[in-house]
Amino acid sequence: MQAAAQMVTQSELARHLGVSPTAVAKARDAGRITPIGDRYDLQVALIQWDRNRQRRRNDQPKAPAADGDDRRPEQAASGAGAEYWNAKTRRETAEASIAELKEAELRGDLVRRAVVEREFAARLVALRESLEVLADRLSAQVAAEPDALRCRQLLRDEHRLALSAFAERIDLEAASDEASEVPDGIA
Repeated sequence: MQAAAQMVTQSELARHLGVSPTAVAKARDAGRITPIGDRYDLQVALIQWDRNRQRRRNDQPKAPAADGDDRRPEQAASGAGAEYWNAKTRRETAEASIAELKEAELRGDLVRRAVVEREFAARLVALRESLEVLADRLSAQVAAEPDALRCRQLLRDEHRLALSAFAERIDLEAASDEASEVPDGIA
């Protein structure tokens, strides 16, 4: 045996729902709740109202994603969309890393590898040239020296002078680079 349905007017239903009678009328006109004549079965109307509110909450338009995918990550995480979200996460992580590297370079904390290699090659060329002129400078002294140990000592001393001049030049350039840097990277 069923309990008798509690029939209410549009105004009474609106009070039960905490909305205006106009909202109930709009829901009726849209077919979201169904009256029986000019009254509503309270239990049925409450169920219809709640079901439609839940559906409308789930159907709320979201701001479209930049890439055109309207699904939320939690919706796409299972199934075929998981690959998409994983790839998107990897791409955004990579873009963030690149941005951090660019920022560090602008601050002067990082230097491009090609620049370092070019500078190092230029310094090695200078070292090679200074070592090549040793033969011209020492040839007369070594030829006139009868003692082999003295010849070896002359050559060793000149090589050390060339290498220490090279190292000193690198230290001076590094010190001048540090002195020319603006504190905190602000120009």
